[in-house]
Amino acid sequence: MHLSLRKLFTLLGLFTLVFIGQLNAQQIGLKIDFLGYADNREYQAPYTIPKTFFGANISPNLYFQLENNHRLYGGAHFNQEFGINKENQSRINPIAYYNYQTDKVDFAIGFIPRYERTKDIHRMVLADTFQYDRPNLEGMYFQYKNKGFKQALFIDWTSKQGFSNRERFIVGLSGKYQKGLFYIQNEGMLYHNALTSNDSIDEHIQDNALVMLRLGVDLSKKTALDSLTIDAGASYGLDRVRSVYEMQKAPGFISNIYLGYKRFFLANTLYLGKALNLPNGDSYYHRSGYDRIDIGWIPFKTDRIEGKFTASFHVSDGYFDNQQQFILRYRFGKDF
Repeated sequence: MHLSLRKLFTLLGLFTLVFIGQLNAQQIGLKIDFLGYADNREYQAPYTIPKTFFGANISPNLYFQLENNHRLYGGAHFNQEFGINKENQSRINPIAYYNYQTDKVDFAIGFIPRYERTKDIHRMVLADTFQYDRPNLEGMYFQYKNKGFKQALFIDWTSKQGFSNRERFIVGLSGKYQKGLFYIQNEGMLYHNALTSNDSIDEHIQDNALVMLRLGVDLSKKTALDSLTIDAGASYGLDRVRSVYEMQKAPGFISNIYLGYKRFFLANTLYLGKALNLPNGDSYYHRSGYDRIDIGWIPFKTDRIEGKFTASFHVSDGYFDNQQQFILRYRFGKDF
């Protein structure tokens, strides 16, 4: 959903009037999130697109709290890739959602900023380009956590049905249970690409799903490293276009290693299995074997700001591709 600047200022003005009228609220606050990104992708492998993402996103939003644990947020994401031209216009997306949050429950409905709630989902399930192109979850989100256990479920409505637009939505889940050094992590995604309301078009419903279960160990406190995690498990993909081809199944093996020391880190991901058709996942998993190596440096990190540089190397089916990424995030919050 995109808004003009006039509509944006009108929206922010209305929220300001609401907040002024709610001076008896227990709490009123302001949040500002800034994302600057430079992501250069030198790809040659099939199914991948060589491209440079280079831009910035700022997301101011206000909230008011009338009762304990109940908040209403309003604001906007303003995103622009550098090199403005008529094919590269500014994108403005609303932030407008209700949030119920306790120590154990996080429930939200509306236009919900996606990063904090989906940042731990594996790239096979949800590609990291979503943080540039689609900063909101448009739908509902629910998470429960308690004593080393957390599980989240969300629905993201990506397109409403119309005469020339298909109905599309994503249902996702992610969770983790940790006991001592060991943990179990799960992720899943269902993508449903339905029909338009135009009966004259010959089109077919697409169903796509992926589930992943990994067992891991966290040895961070047992070594001289600041972080050391190792996990491995299974993934299972499903894909079907109704009346065109039957359900295609794609089992696979996935493993991940992460090492961190001071401001440096090294990560490796290995996938072995059938090629996956993943409309919302990283395109490199659309092949039977893939290995990714990340070498990173975090030049600065505080409670509010983090800068991270990552050099990535992608090995797949005779191709050796590379990627350089710098991400800067700044988060500010103030209660009034």
